[in-house]
Amino acid sequence: MPRLGETMEEGVVVQWLVAEGAAYGRGDAILEIETDKTVAEVPALSEGRLLRILAQPGERLAVGAPIAEVEGEVESADPAPTNRAAVKDAPVVAAPTVTRSDDRLRATPLARRVARERGIRLDGLIGTGRRGRIERADVERAGAQNVSSGWIDTPKGRIALEVEGQQGQTILLIHGFAGDRTAWAATASTLRRSGNRVATFDLPGHGETEVEAPDMAVLSDAALIVADSLPGPLVIVGHSLGAAVAVALAEQLGSRISRLLLLTPAGCGSQIGAEFVHGMAQASTVGKIAHLLRFLGPKGGALSDAALTQMAKQMGRGRLLALAKAVASPEGRQKIDLLRQLAKLPETVPVRAAFGTEDRVVSANDAMNMPSRVAVHFLPTGHMPQWDAPRDVVDLILKG
Repeated sequence: MPRLGETMEEGVVVQWLVAEGAAYGRGDAILEIETDKTVAEVPALSEGRLLRILAQPGERLAVGAPIAEVEGEVESADPAPTNRAAVKDAPVVAAPTVTRSDDRLRATPLARRVARERGIRLDGLIGTGRRGRIERADVERAGAQNVSSGWIDTPKGRIALEVEGQQGQTILLIHGFAGDRTAWAATASTLRRSGNRVATFDLPGHGETEVEAPDMAVLSDAALIVADSLPGPLVIVGHSLGAAVAVALAEQLGSRISRLLLLTPAGCGSQIGAEFVHGMAQASTVGKIAHLLRFLGPKGGALSDAALTQMAKQMGRGRLLALAKAVASPEGRQKIDLLRQLAKLPETVPVRAAFGTEDRVVSANDAMNMPSRVAVHFLPTGHMPQWDAPRDVVDLILKG
């Protein structure tokens, strides 16, 4: 645990930005750490590889405590302020409101200075920092790596979108119910470093996207708008409810799809975790959110207090109430049928599906209902295999 300030004695791991087994370059952000005064990205001091994560998101550790095993050169974890592995120009958490004005956007002072120097508008970027904060790396990528970040305007409102990378295959990641594009942060980072173009967006009713979500059709329409803005062919990855969106999208795009990966897909069995679906749609308190997130698996309950507070504020707006009713009955009977949609896809589109054997939202037994054309994988995970088994998920995305 690095010391990020002279008075810092302990810190909380907010999230890992590099997956286990992934390589990183000098200066790449490895993880986010929260102290009593700041949330900062910790950069790599040299090239290396993250071998094993020892401290999970939400864990509070003393300065100098081991947080990971890496391959490559590291600076000694000396807790003394005069010899610390601190973040240079560590950002301070900005105001929580996101607006259209450059002056009121959540961005670090360093990101604002770099943007002014390079003539880059902040309102055209989506930040990868905590709760959408724009970091220096976001500005630099926009200027040097041709990152297209920001919004897609539609008659129903704006869709929040981020596209990273200039070349390689285009991979579109679609999050699940009650999530947002930040659920893919570590996965997207690994895929981008592997030389791919990666797109993530907030579905209607979720995150910063302004379009509301009364039914599944609106989600599919938004995904099609995003897909039409990307160069093909596309690798589409859908998680949970996002898997149903991915299949509907593949049905419309046809030959523009190179392959399809469904992670713990909804709609493949008669039942779904109603307590999670309807609970998240109705939740408005930190305690309720924390309880429900434990349904997702071991890392679901490891979010920091600040992250839980922000999520409770989002859920308290009631944006997902109608969508929850469109997805499942109060008893958990599924109202969407992914199997029928899968049967309509051309045989030329390779389809894989991964189920978590410890999933408490979507039963792994649903895999038995998949058509014979779908290659099924079982992972020792909960409902979020991209969190619990990141290396396996990246391999499935890249190697098919």
